[in-house]
Amino acid sequence: MEFSGTVTDEHDGTPLSYANVVLVEAERSAIADVDGHFKFIGLCPGTFTLRVAHLGCEPVERQLVLVKSTRLDLFLEHHSEELHDLEVIRERPDENVGQPNTVLDKHSMEKSTGRSMAEMLAVVPGVTILSTGPTIGKPMIHGLSGNRILTLNQGIRQEDQQWGTEHAPNLDPFSSDRITVVKGAASVQYGSDAMGGVIITEPVDLPRTAGINGELRGVGILNGRGGGGNAMLQGGLKGLRGFGWRVQGSGKILGDSEAPDYMLSNTGIREQGASATIGYRDLRFRSTLYFSWFQRELGILRASHIGNLTDLDNAIATGTPWYVGDFTYDIDAPRQTSDHLLAKAELDYALTERNRIVVTYAYQTDSRKEYDIRRGGRSALPALDLGLTTHTADASFKHWIGKHIHGRAGLSGLFQRNINEPGTGIRPLIPNYQKESGGVYLIEHLPLGERVEVEAGGRLENTTLLIAKYDATGTLLQPEFEYTNHALGVGVNWSIRDSVRVRFNFSTAYRPPHVSELFSEGLHHGAAAIEVGNDQLDSERSLKGTTDIDALWFQGRLQTNFTFYADHISNYIYLRPAGEQLTIRGAFPVFDYVSTDAFLYGLDATLQVAVTSRWAVRSRTSIVRGRDLRMDQWLFQIPSDRTETTLLYSIVKTGKWRGMELGISSNYVAQQRRIPPELDYASPPRPYHLLGFQASAARKLGNNEVRFGLQATNLFNTTYRDYMDRFRYYAAARGIDVSLWVRFSFGRPR
Repeated sequence: MEFSGTVTDEHDGTPLSYANVVLVEAERSAIADVDGHFKFIGLCPGTFTLRVAHLGCEPVERQLVLVKSTRLDLFLEHHSEELHDLEVIRERPDENVGQPNTVLDKHSMEKSTGRSMAEMLAVVPGVTILSTGPTIGKPMIHGLSGNRILTLNQGIRQEDQQWGTEHAPNLDPFSSDRITVVKGAASVQYGSDAMGGVIITEPVDLPRTAGINGELRGVGILNGRGGGGNAMLQGGLKGLRGFGWRVQGSGKILGDSEAPDYMLSNTGIREQGASATIGYRDLRFRSTLYFSWFQRELGILRASHIGNLTDLDNAIATGTPWYVGDFTYDIDAPRQTSDHLLAKAELDYALTERNRIVVTYAYQTDSRKEYDIRRGGRSALPALDLGLTTHTADASFKHWIGKHIHGRAGLSGLFQRNINEPGTGIRPLIPNYQKESGGVYLIEHLPLGERVEVEAGGRLENTTLLIAKYDATGTLLQPEFEYTNHALGVGVNWSIRDSVRVRFNFSTAYRPPHVSELFSEGLHHGAAAIEVGNDQLDSERSLKGTTDIDALWFQGRLQTNFTFYADHISNYIYLRPAGEQLTIRGAFPVFDYVSTDAFLYGLDATLQVAVTSRWAVRSRTSIVRGRDLRMDQWLFQIPSDRTETTLLYSIVKTGKWRGMELGISSNYVAQQRRIPPELDYASPPRPYHLLGFQASAARKLGNNEVRFGLQATNLFNTTYRDYMDRFRYYAAARGIDVSLWVRFSFGRPR
């Protein structure tokens, strides 16, 4: 079924080029062409919320009932007196032309209320979780994680000691309404750390007119016997059109998690955060000031810290935790705390009708403390105390060359300093360092006819590392490292027909080694492992190709997406198991930072079938393979194959309720049999199969709305371990979990 029409000015009937048309419940959007025409295909019958917006117009929202293919002309009140002779030009995305990417909108994020960002993103094919027990999870894209995945928080690269496998991102995902996952090398625009992909938390547009609205959100979580909440308030000023503000705050508290057969002792979580934004925009000028603060305290599984080598071997062999206590909300050592502060200022100015410049400065501080179980009453003294300060500055010039070629040129700079705070009484895991980097890039787009668009770009970047550390004799060493790298990329977006689109991307990427990979020496408390660096490591170089195919079949009743990728990485750096070691703080596995040449390849697949107007089946599959080319063997710690199938039932509207959804999911994860021989401490866990359930519905209360939701995972309380959990040696994963959430939105809709 199709829905099409035109968007025009209600005063004089002129077309409103490039208006944004959204069908909320269908999670579909379209951009009108130069004549104001738009079209949706592959829709199912139902009632939808239609939202239409255009620069210089008041947004319009209305209910739309579709029972057959429909054409509808839409009229907006256009304030031409405010345009000041400025022609509105469509602003196309300057990235992702050939890159596979997935967008999680507010509705999709809402289903995971109370979960971590890694858990929220795990629904995206190709994204898995690298976890350290039940409290810590990091997103992994196509087998890559850590410093190979860049997180952009409100457009700013997140700098929060992300090198650690147990250092979860320090941000509140609900400070944004939308998260985009770019599943491919994106170093041309974003620089180093974007080798494996980019996670973009996109800022919510501020209100432009007077009035106050907001939302309250609460969640209760069974496994951990806790919950959390979020509050947001926003508005504008009556006498100053274009000015907007927003404040937001959140918090969460959980006690110990539970496996099916025992308590996972010392796995509580405390989180709290706040953010504030003010901004002004007119047709030429936009300015934004943004501030956020996020604090987290979490416990590290007590059973992961073991006193001697015999007990360590027994724990790995039996799989039974040596320590199991009663449930508590208390968090004791081993534990970690982190505080992250971000401040951003951004100016966006239209130089001419088609060209604009955007300048951004950001300041970040990140304080991380890790506490070990220490003798003599010193467990309250941090064993690792890191302070990271980062300044970033970016300038981009969005431009058009003639009538067709358009793109972006930019400069970026970073200054960063890491300090080990004194007084821990322990040799630092990583040394003090100072990092300076600067880059320049150019990306251009060229449409080749109506159905093909080509993107090409390049980047040059220089990074300098200044290290300050003491050797075993107490001599101060100050080595300096310099890395100069470049990246090139070509992407093609080909709309074969209205229902089939193919995207190709071929790009190079790079990543200088992090200080942790060069100079780690000692116990990494949160990971419960001894890590040893190697200062001879060189920059990683990646050559990756992707093919992404989106298609609609049988009038849209069948939707398919396939992403094929292959990635060759020279000097691929990873942690390789290297035996066990007994220290005065206990017995721990040892991991060495080593490099090799790696080849990763795989497939992401999504299929959705609309069986009827209310019933649908969706299946998502991820397959990734990784080879160590130097050793001619499989790579260590690559995700196993997984498939999630969901049966969905939805009712667009019934009585006063709308957006009702029910879903039963089946999640199967295979055993990872492709592992290096005789390398790991324990055999990979057996395959497992989990069932889940979700439900949600909304109800209008005048100009307000209340929405309820329920999510359940591991319904049958299955005992399992995941290969990507670094604590799988010591204990099973969490058992059944149920969360119940409610959101109350008041005032004008966001």
